[in-house]
Amino acid sequence: MRPGEMGIGELADSAGLSRRAIRFYVQQELIPAPLGRGRGRHYDATHLQRLRRIAELQSAGHSLDAIRKILISGEAAPPPSAAPGRAAGPTLSAELWTRLHLIEGVELHYDAAKFNPPVEKLLALREAAREAFTQAGEKEIDVEARK
Repeated sequence: MRPGEMGIGELADSAGLSRRAIRFYVQQELIPAPLGRGRGRHYDATHLQRLRRIAELQSAGHSLDAIRKILISGEAAPPPSAAPGRAAGPTLSAELWTRLHLIEGVELHYDAAKFNPPVEKLLALREAAREAFTQAGEKEIDVEARK
């Protein structure tokens, strides 16, 4: 290849993407098709610039459809949160929920990021739940037997 020409692997490495992502962007017409034909197909600096612009727009929160429109029009669109007529969505938070099986049909769910009880207390809780639900089950059996 000539200076300034890149194969798909070199373009992918330079842009920090996979070859599959490059092909997808070409298929979606977000970047132009490679130049040349057959084994001489190659990409150049304009392809890399376009990929970097796409990454910037994605970081700003734009969808691929919005990015396509921005690239076609050449306009610098506001970030999605500042788009007129669009309500700001709720902020996201991550939680680590743990599910503790107490007995058949009974589970305890708790946020392990907020609560980190010692194992001994969890085992005692499970034992207490087993006793409570076993007694409740025995009472139901007694009531049905009396009928």
